[in-house]
Amino acid sequence: MPEGGDAYGGWLGYERATMTRGAVACGNPDAAQAGVDILEAGGNAIDAVVAAAFAMGVVEPLDSGLGAGGFMTVHHVPSGTTTCLDFMGVTPAATRYELYQSVEPLGDYTIKVKDRANEHGHRSVAVPGAAIGLCTALERFGTLDRATVLAPSIQLAADGFTVASKAALRMKRTESMLDLTDECRRVLKKPDGSLYVAGDRMAMPDYGRSLVAIAEQGPAAFHTGDLAAAIVADMAAHNGFLTARDLADYQVIERAPATGQYRGRRIATMSPPSSGGLVAAGLAALERQGMADTVEGRAEALARAMLAAFEARRTGLGDPAFVPVAGESSETTSLCAMDVAGNAACITFSNNNHSGVVVPGTGILLNNQMRLFHAWDGSPNSVAPGKRPASSMMPSLVFDGARAAMAIGASGATRIVTALMQILFHHLGRGVPLEQAVREPRLHAEEDTLMADADFQVVVEPLAAKLGLHLILSPGRDPMMASCQTIAVEADGTATAVGDPRARAQGRVV
Repeated sequence: MPEGGDAYGGWLGYERATMTRGAVACGNPDAAQAGVDILEAGGNAIDAVVAAAFAMGVVEPLDSGLGAGGFMTVHHVPSGTTTCLDFMGVTPAATRYELYQSVEPLGDYTIKVKDRANEHGHRSVAVPGAAIGLCTALERFGTLDRATVLAPSIQLAADGFTVASKAALRMKRTESMLDLTDECRRVLKKPDGSLYVAGDRMAMPDYGRSLVAIAEQGPAAFHTGDLAAAIVADMAAHNGFLTARDLADYQVIERAPATGQYRGRRIATMSPPSSGGLVAAGLAALERQGMADTVEGRAEALARAMLAAFEARRTGLGDPAFVPVAGESSETTSLCAMDVAGNAACITFSNNNHSGVVVPGTGILLNNQMRLFHAWDGSPNSVAPGKRPASSMMPSLVFDGARAAMAIGASGATRIVTALMQILFHHLGRGVPLEQAVREPRLHAEEDTLMADADFQVVVEPLAAKLGLHLILSPGRDPMMASCQTIAVEADGTATAVGDPRARAQGRVV
């Protein structure tokens, strides 16, 4: 940027203050307010992050919601627990894709799925886990009842909300998908068929009634009750794979966190099938190298650590229930909360790119997480009944001794890995204030490509040439380069909560 310029148009999105109750960082100001409301009602960090997550499903319906799946990392002081909850989408038992061999324009052979059935429509839907995942976290670690925690999201859905810039951008970028089914068009576009734009008012009354069912009945409403019946009926009517048995059999899996060390801090992040451990490994490699004293040297060190991390991911990552531990969409939701008692939680969950399927009468947009699998055999991430896909989502916590000192997560497909690596590198490694670490220009090195913010060109152009990588410049500090929400709490209770200005996100301290 020119000297004195602001890449984010004046959007700050962060607060720093001494906590009296806690802090929330979330991709949307209305959802951040939902978390704040719950903290002010006496809830803990887990209550707040679950409330904000349910609200995100309302205000950014393409990215998350009841039809999604994801991960949560939580530190619960009363029980002395630090754990991860896996509520990722699961392959329906009947899933079978018809494959064919295709010749690309350059003569390369590739295997494809007939009708791209794993990418959109009813056969792209993995069994959603968001309802039971969020409710499980609340029941185990929260302090408030479901009705209280879901009240802000139910009110947003019923009364309406102002469409934020990121939600409007998502609608614009996936407009063709919104027209895939009549119900999707009816629920997520205006009555005249046009798109909602930033600043418009939008309501989700059908979805609000679905949230009321969850508040009253718990996740059973989604997995065995009326919502389940509506999902199964729509699947049967459109030759989908998902059945009543798939929904009824779904279970949240508790996993031990993947851990690592950086600059004397312990990192706890989501274990496989997440790529979370790659961030800790990359940071450890950076620490061994020592700190470069130029921006060019730091960029090269980061790029080399990223390339090594993705090579490890490519060769070994999959569902640990199916393989030894050894076309993802950027459209995801990540949020976190911490409180004065020391509890901390981070959630990342996603519809992937979404299936274009809204279940009639429910307002629920279903995921297309089947796209995260390899549709052919022979990969650690191949399709198999009951399997969970490899994912870059990695909600993470950072500890200073026994104290949870930081929560951090991001959306952005594989750019999640590199965004977290860079922010932790800048903040913990270089001592850059957290809000500035989030605002730093980003790069992303994966396989044969180096992506970077366009205003970082003077640094990354010679680096791409040196490493033999194809350079792609991303204009305008786009959220495609990841949107990171993070909170840091000092020992004296001073908190900095940062919402990524790329997504016009919001951090709040109360």
